[in-house]
This record gives sequence, structure tokens and C-alpha cells, in this order.
Amino acid sequence: MAVLYGFYQADSGSIEIEGQAVHIASSKDAIRLGIGMVHQHFMLVETFSALDNILLGAEPDWRLHAAREQLRGRLETLMRSTGLQVRLDTLVEDLPVGERQRLEILKALVRGARFLILDEPTAVLTPQETEQLFVTLRGLRENGVTALLITHKLKEIMALCDAVTVMR
Repeated sequence: MAVLYGFYQADSGSIEIEGQAVHIASSKDAIRLGIGMVHQHFMLVETFSALDNILLGAEPDWRLHAAREQLRGRLETLMRSTGLQVRLDTLVEDLPVGERQRLEILKALVRGARFLILDEPTAVLTPQETEQLFVTLRGLRENGVTALLITHKLKEIMALCDAVTVMR
């Protein structure tokens, strides 16, 4: 998945998105192509608010206050449509793990992810949070988002996946 997200370059083979060969040299290329990734160990700045974590790296220009408020509006709409609720003004260090994960998913979606890579997403979740994540992923699937789920848990695969690839 690190090759697909642009962290590493492949030694051979090719990547196709919707039948078109693409070259992904960086995560910026992956994001531009609609690929988002939620890492097992979250990529968040703990001393920033949830909103500022989403804005980080996607600042349109130097007018951060205007960009922040525009992003807030987009996120509130996205949270209503996906059910992914995050307290945007709370520091990440004060968010529980499940809310941090929702933040990471929102960060990918607001940047236009149509393909969402989730690396061991339930490893840190309670059973209730896991079920809510599955409800959310099913809803995203209904809206055309493809989720690639990396897991060791057969029960999760059977509950959620349309297709399975086993890598050894």
C-alpha cells in the first residue's frame, strides 16, 4: 500500500486507476488521483486542533482564517452525509482513538479520496467503534468510494468485503 500511496517506488509492474496507467511518485500524486490512506499509526499533529490537522498541507494560500472557515463548512456537510462526527476545535491529543480515526478518514475524503486504504483500522477500536466504522464504510461504498481494508481478522473480512486478496 505504501507503493500505491507514493511512499515507495515499485521495482516493476504498473498501477492502473479506472483502466488508465498512472505514475505515483509521491503521496501528493496519490491524493491528486483520489487515493487516501489511513495509517495504523495516525499521521496527526497532537497539539493542533482536528480542523487544523485537516487543513495542514492543503492550505490554499496565506489567508488561513478564510481557508479554515471554508473548510469547516465543507467538513460539517461531509460529517452530516457520512456520519463521521469529529469535534473540529478540539486538540487531537484530547480526542479518543476512535475520533482520531474518523478525523483521518475525513481528512482523506475532504481531499477527494475515491479509494480509501485502511491499514488495520480496527486494531485500536472498541467493538462498538468497529461496528460504527463498518456502517460508515458501507455508506461510503454506496456513494462510490472503494475501501481497501488491510486486516488479519477473518471475521472483519467476511462482514465487510466484496473481494479478498490474501498476501503471504
